[in-house]
Amino acid sequence: MKRLFLIGIMILSVVAGFAQDATAVKDLKEQQKVLELTAKLNSLQLECEQKKLEHSALISKAASVNAEANAVTTDFTVSNPSSTVKDAKDTIKKLKEAKKINKKLDKSLKGIKKLEKKIAQLKAKISKLDTKIQFVDK
Repeated sequence: MKRLFLIGIMILSVVAGFAQDATAVKDLKEQQKVLELTAKLNSLQLECEQKKLEHSALISKAASVNAEANAVTTDFTVSNPSSTVKDAKDTIKKLKEAKKINKKLDKSLKGIKKLEKKIAQLKAKISKLDTKIQFVDK
């Protein structure tokens, strides 16, 4: 009878120990998820900063190309037709280059906005998990 009683107490203590470990493991998994999301957030922020640097370089390049294209379009003269044709071809090249740069600039801006949106979503998800973990800890 004593032996049966001791075995019952041992089984009860083992079951109670595993029950406590399950909640601790769940909390640790949630904390691990938060850490993974934080790492992803940091990498996205770095990528966003790199894109912003590229975007600022594109802005300066686009400004110079646009200014050059605007200056070239007003240089036509009627007195010399052959030079006017040459100037028109140069103007077309400049305008195409300006269009190409402006498309790159627009694409870069859209990419930055998309990354910022992802970053905001990740921050919201992390803060939600953080509050959930804090309530469990208390």
